[in-house]
Amino acid sequence: MATLDKISPGAQARIQRVDGSVRLLTRLASVGLVPGSIVRIERNDAKRPVLVYERDTMLAINREESRRIHVEEVA
Repeated sequence: MATLDKISPGAQARIQRVDGSVRLLTRLASVGLVPGSIVRIERNDAKRPVLVYERDTMLAINREESRRIHVEEVA
């Protein structure tokens, strides 16, 4: 299992778990990023937010938060 900040652009990943505060968990859940969700990594440049596409929405997740989202790459 890897964290979101380690996944290459163009890949899809299934969220396995999120480690963090209740605030972070609530904020991610409000936009649909919950365990079991599949996201596509659009951009993952060093020192910039990770851009993910999920449910017809593009989201920017900062580097620190992306390290707390554990994912499994899917084919």
